[in-house]
Amino acid sequence: MENPEYWRTVQDGQTGAALPLSEEQLELIRRLQRGNFGDVAFDPYEPAVDFFSHEVRIHPVTNRPADKRSFIPSLVEKEKVGDPESPEFRQGDPGGKAEEGGKIPMGWIQPRKPKENVPTFYDLWAREDPNSVLGRHKMHVPAPKIPLPGHAESYNPPPEFLLSPEEVSTARCLRSIPVGSVVRSVAWNPNPSICLVAVALDEQVLLVNPGLGDRLLVAATDQLLDSWEAPEEERVQPVRWIPAGPEERGKGIRLLVQHDKVGSDRHSRDPGDNVICGSYDSKLAWFDLDLSTRPYRLLRHHGRAVRAVAFHRRFPLFASGSDDGSVIVCHGMVYRKEGQGIEQDLEYELGKDLE
Repeated sequence: MENPEYWRTVQDGQTGAALPLSEEQLELIRRLQRGNFGDVAFDPYEPAVDFFSHEVRIHPVTNRPADKRSFIPSLVEKEKVGDPESPEFRQGDPGGKAEEGGKIPMGWIQPRKPKENVPTFYDLWAREDPNSVLGRHKMHVPAPKIPLPGHAESYNPPPEFLLSPEEVSTARCLRSIPVGSVVRSVAWNPNPSICLVAVALDEQVLLVNPGLGDRLLVAATDQLLDSWEAPEEERVQPVRWIPAGPEERGKGIRLLVQHDKVGSDRHSRDPGDNVICGSYDSKLAWFDLDLSTRPYRLLRHHGRAVRAVAFHRRFPLFASGSDDGSVIVCHGMVYRKEGQGIEQDLEYELGKDLE
């Protein structure tokens, strides 16, 4: 702001002095920025000079003398054709030198063959004749392509990478049975001589023969269930046993146990004062509903996920099973309201079982 000539001042690269630009220099810079010629006096549209006119002249425009090579025989052509005066050229001696005999007489350079006039049309019906060349190609039928392998096997895998019959029967869905409702619980029959699965729904328990394993075992299970007969005297029972219909038997269902307690009500009825919950983060939470909604005790006895928990029906014991292969039995510190003595009963019963 103090120097009004600052915008038109440049620094000299040799002396380092500040030099202000003149009006002619500024105009040159503006013309170059606009893409015009730098010289103001230059006329880009001046008339062109016609050097070549229609008039016939005695001298060429350049009047350039001829080259020396135009008066001397070509050495390249001599190498190809050869020296006509040499005996090798006349006799065609293959043992002569290339400079004397020439490459063309010796047969080293062959002239180009004339192009054959190939017609642009062809026979459309040549493939119909089985004896013709095109007909034989048409009669060739390629072999059918082998279907690509599925996701279970790769392209030509080695035998050690394929699953054995014992490995296919592990962690694979062998059968799916639609039951039409939410499945609350599933349990296998612990008796190895019976192939039976119990499926708990809202108000039913389905006894299903999955049809897996030995055929004799599956047939023996159906025979055992079919031999059941209803008693002559009907008694008042909490459940009803209903034989499965044809459509249900096609799915593998053999008997339906009907009751009047919905699965959600059964879990929420009579929970007691204490609740235990196991989680997949290897923790066991013990809730005392009389104290607070937060866990009364948080146990970390297992090293992996806790899969199942259970209370003892008589004694203040609860057990937890985990993926680490252990089942831990814990003693809940609760006492009888009418007095003490539960500890002695527990020690007596456990001692009797150990004996």
